[in-house]
Amino acid sequence: MNDAPQVRHLPSAYPAVVTPPRVRAVSSHELTAFTRQLATLVSSGVPLLQSLEAIHKGLAGQAIAPVVEQLRQQIAAGLSLQAALQQHAVFSALYCQMVAAGELSGNLDDMLNRLAWHTERQQQLLRKVRMALVYPIAVLLIALAVVAVILVWVVPVFQSIFASFGAELPWATRLILGLSQAMLQWGLPVAGVFALLGWLIRKRYQTDTKLQWFIAVRALRLPLLAPLLINANLAVWTRCMAMLMQSGVPLLDTLETVAGACGNRVYALSTLLVRDAVFKGISLSEALRQLEVSAHHPSGEFIGLYPPILVQMIDIGEQSGSLSALLAKAADAQDEALDQQVHSLTQLIEPLLVVVLGGLVGGMVVALYLPVFQLGQVM
Repeated sequence: MNDAPQVRHLPSAYPAVVTPPRVRAVSSHELTAFTRQLATLVSSGVPLLQSLEAIHKGLAGQAIAPVVEQLRQQIAAGLSLQAALQQHAVFSALYCQMVAAGELSGNLDDMLNRLAWHTERQQQLLRKVRMALVYPIAVLLIALAVVAVILVWVVPVFQSIFASFGAELPWATRLILGLSQAMLQWGLPVAGVFALLGWLIRKRYQTDTKLQWFIAVRALRLPLLAPLLINANLAVWTRCMAMLMQSGVPLLDTLETVAGACGNRVYALSTLLVRDAVFKGISLSEALRQLEVSAHHPSGEFIGLYPPILVQMIDIGEQSGSLSALLAKAADAQDEALDQQVHSLTQLIEPLLVVVLGGLVGGMVVALYLPVFQLGQVM
């Protein structure tokens, strides 16, 4: 793939402002708690300024505390809530769009409750994906650490013992001894090189759109993990679409906002292409079908992003006038599918990790004791 498509920056519906600096990043847990508290207070009839003031008093030491105080000051100065939120990078375009819809329709408390529910579901979704991805990575890192400890501290002790045998060692033992010597001599420099490469790749990833696109495409083609990542992105896509449409946001604005909420750049660009097609008068379902045979992207990045059953549900929803309700049901179905995939992947990975970990450590132990066994047979 030579040229990576450029994902356009979503135009903002609000004035461009300078984002105030933050001492440390606001966690998703803090944002969820703030949204739930604000929704509860506003639903109880507490004025917005008093609600923000009350919430701020209970946020001592949290990263979101200065953001809440700035929101209170900006609203006291005459800004609407959505305009104040837009000035802080903490709040996504989806968040601001939902609040704007709530203020325009006069049911801000309902929108805040939906946002609180949505942010909580997003946290649950992230926990599911992390549970499926972090666990095997953590186990493999522990296995590598155990192997490194054996090579650095245990193998040299055996090497001094083997030197007194005066006999030729088995090839497996020689391999382990060679790895130990290489680890002692080059371990720290190699680890430093890999750390530097990782830092450089991370810095380049933040600015290189081609690299971002390459990684996004490859992530959706990974063995075993691709279905999990696709379902996770579809769960976000369908849930955001349903929430915005149920809030009365026009379809074109909904698609533009959802593109900004997509974590994977392939889904972001595909949503923008669907938005362009809908703008030309094509139905949403037909625009999704066209992605499968897009002449502009023959390499097939968009094939398989949206399952036929989802497109069919959208088609039925458009014909019956119940698109938002069917999208909500599709989001629930994606959540259930994601749960099943996380469970199945965990059950599949656990025995594989046991085999890998046992093979690494057990193989090294056997290789180290082979000379001892041979010496016992000779004696």
